[in-house]
Amino acid sequence: MLEPRGNGMALHTAPWFSALQICKRLSIAKSLKLPNAPNLDYHTIDNIAATWSSTFQEAEHGIIIDQLRDVHGFHAMNLQVLGCAGGIGGRERLTTCLLLDDDILLDAGTGLASLDMEQLVKIEHVFLSHSHLDHIAGLALLADAILGKKVGPVTIHATDKVMATLKSHFFNWLIWPDFATIPSAGNSVLRWETVQHGVAIDLGGRSIVANPVNHSVDATSYLVRERGAAFLFTGDMSTTPALWEKMKSETTLAKVIVDCSFTDADSELAAVSGHYCPRTLQDDIQFMPKSTEFLIYHLKPGQEEIIMQELKSNAKGRSFEALRCGDRFVF
Repeated sequence: MLEPRGNGMALHTAPWFSALQICKRLSIAKSLKLPNAPNLDYHTIDNIAATWSSTFQEAEHGIIIDQLRDVHGFHAMNLQVLGCAGGIGGRERLTTCLLLDDDILLDAGTGLASLDMEQLVKIEHVFLSHSHLDHIAGLALLADAILGKKVGPVTIHATDKVMATLKSHFFNWLIWPDFATIPSAGNSVLRWETVQHGVAIDLGGRSIVANPVNHSVDATSYLVRERGAAFLFTGDMSTTPALWEKMKSETTLAKVIVDCSFTDADSELAAVSGHYCPRTLQDDIQFMPKSTEFLIYHLKPGQEEIIMQELKSNAKGRSFEALRCGDRFVF
């Protein structure tokens, strides 16, 4: 049922017929084309949540979706942007970290610091795209924070090269303790697991597939699927035609979170450092479906507006939007 709460509404778990009646009373049933059955698809569920969130200012998208997906065991992936900046001092202040549901992280930059202890101890898996500091800084502090507060280790998924780099240069007792051996090798805070490109890792019905991308170091993108929905997190990358050749046939791929760090004027710097600029990104994705939404992250501080203007001025019918810290998506 929907009950008044100040200027907004609070959503409580209800049977599907009640949810449908609520939608009809809000005059959104026709636009959403709601079926008269509990088999609502993911996009319809997201539309319901988004509509309620925009209609009632205090109705939070995440709370609504949690309520909806509890009915009849329905589940949808909930993605929260904890950090997406390409550096410090710009419009976004926290570096790359995405929270999938409440137990999986995609990268572990400084955005991880926005979680409280109750949220930190729920983390079970961290998928690393590459070894650069702005994507791993939070991992060190996560390990320290949850020591003695969590049963079982957090599994760190990464390529062999990324793991070797972090073991040699980061978790080496010089920069930071080796939390894969603390408090003991058999009872550690962290454990390492190698990702194999093209091989799906199933975690509670969520399928995560790694694909290589070109960057200045060994780097990986992650395609995340659950039932009829999918999104792609590219990590930091530059021109990688093979990735987009695979992705163009992913019919359930709704959104792509992709790096575009530099302006076209800095294309040489982008190439040397292994990042996209608008021109190279648009060249790479030219055969992707126009329905795919591109969410741009890792914008360099002070260059955000110019990069987005360059992308949108040559969009050719594509959707480009800047990712923001605090953004939430449901798949």
